[in-house]
Amino acid sequence: MIAIGIDVGGTFVKFFAVNKGGKVVTTFRLDTDMSKGPDDFIKQIADFVNEWKEFFKGEKIVIGIGLPGDVDNKNGVLRFGTNLKFNGRHIRNIKVGEGIEKLTGIKPVVANDATIAAWGVYELQLKKKYKNVLVITLGTGIGGGLILDGELFQGSHGTAGEIGHIKLSEAKDAPVCGCGARGCLESYAGTAGILRLVKAEIKKNPKSMLAFTAGDLKNFKVERVFEAAEKGCKSAAKVWSTVGHALGSGIAGAVMLLDLDAVVLTGGVSRAHKYFMPALKKCLDGQRIRTPFDKLKIFTSTLPETGGLGAALYAMNQNNGK
Repeated sequence: MIAIGIDVGGTFVKFFAVNKGGKVVTTFRLDTDMSKGPDDFIKQIADFVNEWKEFFKGEKIVIGIGLPGDVDNKNGVLRFGTNLKFNGRHIRNIKVGEGIEKLTGIKPVVANDATIAAWGVYELQLKKKYKNVLVITLGTGIGGGLILDGELFQGSHGTAGEIGHIKLSEAKDAPVCGCGARGCLESYAGTAGILRLVKAEIKKNPKSMLAFTAGDLKNFKVERVFEAAEKGCKSAAKVWSTVGHALGSGIAGAVMLLDLDAVVLTGGVSRAHKYFMPALKKCLDGQRIRTPFDKLKIFTSTLPETGGLGAALYAMNQNNGK
């Protein structure tokens, strides 16, 4: 068996071919090109899958696809593409699964990208050691995936695990999230939220190391806030403390609801764990009901490409590895 994992991002579509032993056989990357519309985009993906079908002739091929946005995992429909636009508008209600099956003859497993990436972390990093796990992807947005009782849990409509959009505040002046609502966890700890915090700190302390390191905020890179914190900048430390507290609040709610064994932080922003983890743990340590927190494990993942690998491994899992 060869499992083809496809990670659809706003910039690239990444393909991974994984064998039955879980080893990556080959990889490829296409530009995400929506210029001719969703149907043409799906055809581009299917055409490449067909090339690999020919290359791996004689092998059973299974496909897993991770899509950015609101996904109907049961019917393979991208209901709302958060980072995919055509003619300046977010694409909606695209039948990705049906299109791929029609063009390749293979019915794919389709899920939200962060959700299916969680399975990659569960298999590759945790080795399925824990039964109940939340994987949080920290980047431009904040996504999540849940493993409950050792199975990928997607809820009734495929939207389970969207921890980035739980509300930390209902205040009228709460920060606006990328989804358009106010007060979401993502608006505090996603890249845009961090930029907002950086701007506020620079306004207060225009001569801080953060102001110097951050540079041109039109081309903001969160790594520059790492650098300022590394150099002992108090303004940068305040930013990371706020981020850590927000993440701790979100995680605390999830743990109280689900009684988790472990939480894994992944994605680009997770590389700053050294700076935000103290505030995150302080928030968890301050919870009055201790039972679900006393044995909770918090991990940071350094695994690359969990989206595509997770898609491949989950597709194999759903086909019982046969």
